[in-house]
Amino acid sequence: MELKAKGFTSIKALLVEDIEVCRLVLSTFLLRLHCEVTLAMNGKEAVDLFLEGKKFDIVLFDKDMPVMTGPEVINSVSSSIWHVFI
Repeated sequence: MELKAKGFTSIKALLVEDIEVCRLVLSTFLLRLHCEVTLAMNGKEAVDLFLEGKKFDIVLFDKDMPVMTGPEVINSVSSSIWHVFI
């Protein structure tokens, strides 16, 4: 699912979160920062988006999710696309 802020949007964000209330709070925050937000419910959905060729400026992962965790996604997608800051 994609959410777009009103007005100017330049940052494409992927939010990967399995808990609905966390998705709502974080996506609202990102939209207020004028991000275009794509939501994924688990790591597998995030990997599928990357395999479809989608590109993001920032990715926010939940560490513990069903199906595939955030660290598992990072390890499974080509390391050349990541600029990880912890």
